[in-house]
Amino acid sequence: MPVTNDRSRLVACNDPVLAAYLTAGDDPGRADAMERILVTEVQPRARRVAAEYVRNAWPLEPHDVDDIVAQVTLSVLRKLHAATVLEEESIQSIEAYVITLTRNLVRDAMRRRTPERTRLKTRLRYLFTHDRRFALWTHDATMFCGLREWLDRIDVEGDVAAIRRALSGSLASADAAARTLAAAFARLRRPVRLGDLVSAAVAGEAPAAVTADQADIAVPHDDAVASRQYLRVLWREIRALPPRQQAALLLNLREPGSGNALLLLLVVRIATFDELADAVAMSPDELTALWEELPLDDLRIAAHLGITRQQVINLRKAARHRLARRMAYRKT
Repeated sequence: MPVTNDRSRLVACNDPVLAAYLTAGDDPGRADAMERILVTEVQPRARRVAAEYVRNAWPLEPHDVDDIVAQVTLSVLRKLHAATVLEEESIQSIEAYVITLTRNLVRDAMRRRTPERTRLKTRLRYLFTHDRRFALWTHDATMFCGLREWLDRIDVEGDVAAIRRALSGSLASADAAARTLAAAFARLRRPVRLGDLVSAAVAGEAPAAVTADQADIAVPHDDAVASRQYLRVLWREIRALPPRQQAALLLNLREPGSGNALLLLLVVRIATFDELADAVAMSPDELTALWEELPLDDLRIAAHLGITRQQVINLRKAARHRLARRMAYRKT
């Protein structure tokens, strides 16, 4: 891939929002420009997109949104580093890039968590595109479905509970699904989002109500709060966790493609490498030796801490809940 030092060409290839970052004359200037991009363009937009899936009764919880926002942030960081030297890595629209990346990460998480949902969605898409009574269409990157005469309508029934009540039959076979959906649409009298239909059809799909200790712990929507200072406070709260909770949480942090998300804390200068090592109960040399293998799976973490895999899962869950309570308290 050709490398270029022509800043004017790089600026022309990228979203104008990135100009200050691409043309920064030194590392501190570039870091400040990157932080502004992350807290004003990337993190709030990724959070809004991911949070829509929680509100629409997809099988995601608020802490899943935190993970996805962190993954998006790290992916954008790496993309920005590449964009400073490679025209092929340019980001023509930061908005479109973040939205697409976030949705892809949500879908990946859903496929891992609920394979039955993925299978059902595939069957329904096939039905809607092969049965002449029905139609499937897209608006603003959202997929809609309904009767063929409703094609391109977006005045949807968005209440998943209402859709669930309308689905009074089986979706097990193509013929049964066609009968059930025809009857459901007759009751609803309007199209639905495909994701909402799948949520309504999959038993136990809707997440439980959000409790106080599940409140968001990552960067909030308010850009004034979404700053390095906020992240420093969050890091201090992580460091105040019991040692095993810190390790269980940090050793499993992931970026897209299951990469090492601890790099994010280094890149935005929230923690030093030695501090990260201490937080995961390792020496710097031990963490260096494992760095390319991060994130670790729960069995590896269990072996490192001398506990069971289930205890690792419980420790991480307790860490998230404690952080949620502490960060919610600081906002009041």
